[in-house]
Amino acid sequence: MSYQVLARKWRPQTFAEVVGQEHIGRTLKNAVAQNRIGHAYLFVGSRGIGKTTTARIFAKALNCRQPQEGEPCCKCDNCLEISQGNSMDVIEIDGASHNKVEDVRDIRDSVHYSPNKSKFKVYIIDEVHMLSTAAWNALLKTLEEPPAHVKFLFATTEPHKVLPTIVSRCQRFDLRRIPVPLIVEHLRFIAEKEKVNIEEGALAAIARAADGGMRDAQSIFDQMIAFCGGLQEGELIREQDVIDVFGIASGNELRELALAALGNDLNRAMLVLQKLSDLGRDLERVFEDLILYVRNIMLCAVSPDAKRFLELSSSELAELEKMAASVDVQLLQRILQGLIAQEWDFRSALNKRVYLEVMLCRVIAEAHSVQIDEIMTRLNVMSGLLPAEQAPPPRAQINLPPISAEFLTEHKPPEAKKQPKPQAGSKIEPEAIKTETQLDEKSQSEEKVGPAPEITPLDTQEDEKFSESDAKEDTGFLLALEDEPAFDLPESDEGLDTEEGFPPSTPALLQDLTYTPEQRQEQLCQALEQAGPTQSKLAQIIAGFQPSWQNDGSLRLAYDQRKVDEQDVRLVLDPKSLNLIKAACQQLPTPVEVVIDRWTPAEEEEVKNGLRQASFDEMTKIADEAFVKTFNEALDTVVIDARLPQ
Repeated sequence: MSYQVLARKWRPQTFAEVVGQEHIGRTLKNAVAQNRIGHAYLFVGSRGIGKTTTARIFAKALNCRQPQEGEPCCKCDNCLEISQGNSMDVIEIDGASHNKVEDVRDIRDSVHYSPNKSKFKVYIIDEVHMLSTAAWNALLKTLEEPPAHVKFLFATTEPHKVLPTIVSRCQRFDLRRIPVPLIVEHLRFIAEKEKVNIEEGALAAIARAADGGMRDAQSIFDQMIAFCGGLQEGELIREQDVIDVFGIASGNELRELALAALGNDLNRAMLVLQKLSDLGRDLERVFEDLILYVRNIMLCAVSPDAKRFLELSSSELAELEKMAASVDVQLLQRILQGLIAQEWDFRSALNKRVYLEVMLCRVIAEAHSVQIDEIMTRLNVMSGLLPAEQAPPPRAQINLPPISAEFLTEHKPPEAKKQPKPQAGSKIEPEAIKTETQLDEKSQSEEKVGPAPEITPLDTQEDEKFSESDAKEDTGFLLALEDEPAFDLPESDEGLDTEEGFPPSTPALLQDLTYTPEQRQEQLCQALEQAGPTQSKLAQIIAGFQPSWQNDGSLRLAYDQRKVDEQDVRLVLDPKSLNLIKAACQQLPTPVEVVIDRWTPAEEEEVKNGLRQASFDEMTKIADEAFVKTFNEALDTVVIDARLPQ
């Protein structure tokens, strides 16, 4: 059964059959029964909720020979002709394809003729917002004072595009989105009549995917019948079938994502996203459903009567109420606010999965971080301005249930290949900077761009010893080997160089902090200018970047997109250019690692305020101060960044 057959077969024939629009049906029935009929009506609403269907039923009620309390009888010849679409007195016009002045002139000339056999001549214009301004002006006078036998019925999804002079001459009816329970009830009715075997959970999944539109729900339902063979004996349409076909997330998957966000468990969130991506889920729809899921938890936490307005089953509501009882409301609000703030950017992102992973990491970290009001209150208590009783209570620990076996059995992340650790003192010839797809063995044989100096690798350490700053996301381009291990200062004096006080593998930058970022930038530009004309062009561009030290001791060169030409930025970020800059950095008296990054408005504000980023040494001294130690112990925090006067 095709969608057209299903839609025509179950198309409403009376106002009472229009699902979810009782307020519209009651008003129009009373207007017909009391003979208080306007000359123009405007039906407004989203797609698939019954605008054009309501207009057709109203046209039948106006021309019905035996109306019953404002409802059409659906038995007389006028009602049958209108239902079949061959009535000469009810003209349906597509506003998208008939939007010119010439089309409106034809309407204006034909309205003066009396109806053929009905009481009224009715013009139904769908997508009326597509009419041009000139077409509206041509129809304006006729619409204002039409003949007594003419009625205009307009339907549109974008009422703001209709001229105000037109809206003021119409009776406007706003149709509502159809709630999920009503869609489920109507689909169950169709399934019983068509003898289709379908689970209740599948009906709910179809209703959620329809997003408030009955037409979309019928279309999805018909597609599932074709996919699962629901008309055949013994065949059953299951909820998982709907999820697999349309790429929506199941309730269990949304629950796991929400638990990961509430419990500050990034590993759990990444496992769920990995599974959703592997199963081909629509990540944009997953993001929308996650926002709605967290919103429902928040409403259950703040309102004892949430069950009255949440479109959920009793079991789903009980599960959300249980989660809401164990979570701080302010945490829910911060997570929800962070997700909503990224909604527009997420829709326009090219790589949905990467953006969703980065966004969730940022939103979860910010939601669980120490808030400024807690810091200020704690400072006031420590300084004696507030009594100790007003100190914020310690945060309650959220005990998450273990991740369900579904995610552990159905999805196993691939094991990472163990790379052999380079021996101390061995020499590696660096290649051009590689992307993920270039890190396999085949790509290592590709052509290398220019010779590069030999580099002595750093001492390797295990991944779990990486510092917090190493784990932070960096959107810049690090000019170093991707497999180069991190380093930590030793806890004892063993292995230290007696002259410098650092282990031999420590980068030279940490052995000599006498250079300023500006001096390092100038040295790099001079090295590039001496190398050749291509490098000289790079030096001129890099000279306009903003230099600063990073927490890991590397030199950060930030470009301002408002001041640097886009072509210059592309030239600098080209892999060949990055390789040339890397080679120049290694040829300096003391080699340095460089990060090319983008300048942000917040940094510009810091420059205006006369601040600079604290260096690695300065951060160590700040962390050792007595007040900072006391403060960190009280709030269980760690200083990871600081700004100092220039």
